[in-house]
Amino acid sequence: MEYRTLGRTGLNVSLLGMGTGGWNCLGQRHDPPVPEPDIHRLLHGVFDLGINLFDTAPGYLESEAILGRALRSLPRDQVVVSTKVSLVEGDDQPTAVTEEEITSSVEQSLQRLQLSEIDVLLIAVPDASFYDDVFDDQMEVIQRLQDQGKVRFIGSSERTRSDGSHDWLLRALPTDLLNVAMVGHNMINQSAQKSVFPLCLERDIGTMNIFTVRNVFRDTTRLTEVVAELKSQGHLTDDVDEQGPFDWLLDDPNVESLVEAAYRYAAYTPGVTSVMCGTITPEKVEQNIASLEKGPLNPSHISRLEKTFGHISEAIGN
Repeated sequence: MEYRTLGRTGLNVSLLGMGTGGWNCLGQRHDPPVPEPDIHRLLHGVFDLGINLFDTAPGYLESEAILGRALRSLPRDQVVVSTKVSLVEGDDQPTAVTEEEITSSVEQSLQRLQLSEIDVLLIAVPDASFYDDVFDDQMEVIQRLQDQGKVRFIGSSERTRSDGSHDWLLRALPTDLLNVAMVGHNMINQSAQKSVFPLCLERDIGTMNIFTVRNVFRDTTRLTEVVAELKSQGHLTDDVDEQGPFDWLLDDPNVESLVEAAYRYAAYTPGVTSVMCGTITPEKVEQNIASLEKGPLNPSHISRLEKTFGHISEAIGN
């Protein structure tokens, strides 16, 4: 396993991180749900494989509590745990949450994770319209929790399913109050390479790459649908084959699958610290690690990917 420094936090994190959300949510969305002892064995197994970065959130069903119980038997100084605090509630009429709600959320996360301190607390905000609420009022509350020793480092996620152009992060990161950014970036939406990652490199901000694979690179039917949508919106030319837009990439004998290509592409993009995976199958975790060990894609492949998709900033993944 390769390890990288998570920006100016100084934390040493594995190139592949373990996420507890997405479709799986540590097996809770399976029918029937995966027994918790099996998930504990999975999490202990990925730690043994070298993964030391674990990400969760209060909104991932019971993932925080499951992760907390699983990590209890692992050495605390050898794992890095990130979770989130939502600073805005409501979809139809979103409003900024109060100081009491922020404090309560963080306290509950600490209890569920069975930790005295959260390594990385990622603020969760739907869009840039809440910038003033966050940095005029709410950030002071979070910094107070940091001063109290309940949070080591503060970062931010983004609303990846809708903010494909990273408007929130582009406003938030220049404040220099955030040490980590969770960024949606993959082979189709490469826009972070032109905006977020250069900013992070300049300011020594660590990054956690998400939406690396999700449905679009795992499910050929979904990939076909996404490419068709992008073509109908004028983002792709007619010569991009809906049925096999990456067949040319898979013709390379050194690229075994589209999932492998997606991980290798993201992991070796300048500015990326760690790529997150959410699989609950030990064999797939091992495959993902083996994929990363193969190193970056061929430069000619990266060039062709940029030429075909480099202008797209739509939310891609699900």
